[in-house]
Amino acid sequence: MRNLLYPLLLTLVLPLAAAAQRGGGQGFTQQFNQGSVLLSSGDSISGPLALHRGEETLTMTLADNTVRTLPAVNVQSFAVRGEQYDQSRERLYYDDFYAMRQGYYSGNPGFGATPPPRRRERADTNLLRVFRVYRWNRDNDYSDFKAPGFFEQLSSGPIILLRREGLVERPITAGGPYGYGGYNGMPGRTMGYYTEVKDNFFLGLPDGTVLPLRTPKKDLPSYFRAQARQLAQYAKTNNLNYAEARDLAYLVNYANSLRISE
Repeated sequence: MRNLLYPLLLTLVLPLAAAAQRGGGQGFTQQFNQGSVLLSSGDSISGPLALHRGEETLTMTLADNTVRTLPAVNVQSFAVRGEQYDQSRERLYYDDFYAMRQGYYSGNPGFGATPPPRRRERADTNLLRVFRVYRWNRDNDYSDFKAPGFFEQLSSGPIILLRREGLVERPITAGGPYGYGGYNGMPGRTMGYYTEVKDNFFLGLPDGTVLPLRTPKKDLPSYFRAQARQLAQYAKTNNLNYAEARDLAYLVNYANSLRISE
């Protein structure tokens, strides 16, 4: 049975993997059915919007069907919903960060002690997502040159958890989740590649500085040094994972609350 399935699997998976490779190589663009942009001038415009992550630009279709290109330098912030979901990319759910953007953390009496349930179902593209512009060095520690870029806001402030999504390619092997086990004694055989969305986290500081959280479990307590012990206990008590965007937003909000109360 396995020998019969393998050729069929190749015909189904390899074209998808090749398309995913091409998509990753061309850059990461996300299309949204609704968008509202606050410009650097203070004006606002609305319409369907595309976020071109590699170029740090937006393109918006206006009411008269003209398309306006907006580089990050011309934008303060924007909000979107209704992403045209690309099923070839491995993101199976969206978390709702509305409560976290308002300052929610588990045990905060203003919101209740029980965290809202995780979203592990089909991606809910109607959730509102908020992006802000920060100047950064494109995560290059050896560069002093900073240019404006788009960061998604996941928590409240004054220290804000930020996210930038990127595409990474993963190999599909005969023994991997798409391979139904090994074939002819070669479980490590690469059948192709698929593309998934990867989260990269940062802290946005009140002075506009952006700090990367390359290893959040180490870097977050390092920044909130005075609150590190309480932060570790809070993570343990609430079973929070530093690698999960939703859990990390709770941790940042909690760390902010400790600073404010001191």
